[in-house]
Amino acid sequence: MVAAIDFGTTFSGWAYSFDFNPSKISCKQWCSGNSISMKAPTTVLIQADGNTLEAFGYEAEERYAELADEEKHRPYFYFQRFKMMLFDNKHLTRNGDLADDSGKRLPAKRVFTMVIKYLKDDLMEDSRKRLTGIVKEEEIQWVLTVPAIWTPPAKQFMRECAVEAGIRSQNLLIALEPEAASLYCKYRMIEKQDKENRRESEVVFSFKPGEKYMVVDAGGGTVDIIVHEVCIDGTLKEIYKANGGNWGGTKVDKAFQDFITGIFGKDVMKRFQDEHKGDFLDLQREFELKKRFIKPDLESKIKFKIPVSLFDIYKNMNQESIMKNIENDEKLSGKLTFLTDKALFDCSLFKNLFTTTNNSIIQHLKCILEVELTANTNAILMVGGFSESPMLFEAVRSSFKDRNIILPEDAGLSVLRGAVIFGHHRKDIRDRISQYTYGFKMYSTYNSIIHPMDREIITISNGQKLVLGCFAKLIEVGEILSADKISRNKDVKPRNDETQFTLRLYASKRLNPIFVDEPDCFKIEEINIDSGKKIGKIERVVMVQIMCCGTEFEVQAIHKDTGKQTKSTFTFLD
Repeated sequence: MVAAIDFGTTFSGWAYSFDFNPSKISCKQWCSGNSISMKAPTTVLIQADGNTLEAFGYEAEERYAELADEEKHRPYFYFQRFKMMLFDNKHLTRNGDLADDSGKRLPAKRVFTMVIKYLKDDLMEDSRKRLTGIVKEEEIQWVLTVPAIWTPPAKQFMRECAVEAGIRSQNLLIALEPEAASLYCKYRMIEKQDKENRRESEVVFSFKPGEKYMVVDAGGGTVDIIVHEVCIDGTLKEIYKANGGNWGGTKVDKAFQDFITGIFGKDVMKRFQDEHKGDFLDLQREFELKKRFIKPDLESKIKFKIPVSLFDIYKNMNQESIMKNIENDEKLSGKLTFLTDKALFDCSLFKNLFTTTNNSIIQHLKCILEVELTANTNAILMVGGFSESPMLFEAVRSSFKDRNIILPEDAGLSVLRGAVIFGHHRKDIRDRISQYTYGFKMYSTYNSIIHPMDREIITISNGQKLVLGCFAKLIEVGEILSADKISRNKDVKPRNDETQFTLRLYASKRLNPIFVDEPDCFKIEEINIDSGKKIGKIERVVMVQIMCCGTEFEVQAIHKDTGKQTKSTFTFLD
């Protein structure tokens, strides 16, 4: 059994299957009022003790709104869209915390662990209903998705949360979100109808060997981009390192919030959010619904429900109606009309909310496609929930008319379903490209050409000058990493009195960092290595190297005098 959890910024979900068949992947159906969706909001409500999960997803939103209406919400912890705290966080630690909706704080690891445990337990309960026997833990291959552009500490943070949630570490794979989506899109489902009018599904390859395609995974928080080429044997190799930025759908949400705040004022919106939690949540939901249906060719006005309480607060604080303010605003006059509990927006006002985000994405894609490595990349796959926005999809299509722009059916589920496929066929991704230069801290012989005089320099007994804090490179950014590939080697000589030493591993976006304390370098790991006792005059030398294990790494230390090996997986976190 392969079980996958897609922990998203805006929405999350789970899926599983018992064999490799993209048409037989079971996904959770979440209910919200009269509608059903395949993902739930990444929203969690925690009881006042800070240790007990009260509700998750739509249920958390509805329960919190009920508590707010009864003025009973204040002791609770309410978290929304908190995954972005891990984005580009090079100094992430196990002890960091999160601020909830009202500013109260809890350990971040506890909140993430609660969500993963809830999704895990919910998945297991569903799978048990479909089976007559008992599924044993060792029989389940778990897959947890993370953005490819996250830092190594952020990816490790998610692994540790999953283990604390009850998932066996040896049964857990970390899948990179655009890779998972790429795998899902690689296998295109077609339906055949036989003579008796029965339908059956058949898996076919979407791309031929030698073809290149770009995957644009536009989610709620980030846009994750990867370029793959199909190999002769059908496996995929990455030809341009994973990249992207924080241009997800929440940027459009933020633009809307700024827009509404500009109309009503900061003080009014703060009071509205503090005193009318339920109405504020309704306002967020209303925009989440509307933004999915805004199209570039839309010309009619957009009717938008706005809580009466917001109008009342504005009138109370300003001693006048909001319409008087609108009439005096040159940008809004004639484009916005307020009724009793509704507003009629000129469609251009809503379209403009997408402009900055879409432009950032388009400009970034253009830069990638201008690189020689990506030449002849004829297809762009749009996946992720934000890709389903007509405003984004049409912006990409109109900007790249010479490319085949593909929006798969259920693009928002591509990552989740692809994660299940990854669990069955992880070796389908043959080559990856390193996002960082990896190495460790060591001393080097002083060289006046490359080492500044103000560096810490020591002189040893034979008169040799050594520079401390140098970066000893093992893997460089842009290097092709294949499964079980071993990095270049570096020798470490323990001091005479040492029986063990600490290896401090660092990462950098630069190709050739010289020192580990350069601004763009950050520590990712400390590993204690047993160097043994020195015997006689035999010089002890430990050869250090890194092995690529899929989406994660392993450090190997080989004692040259004894052949003994020490292995440790990266943990990345302090």
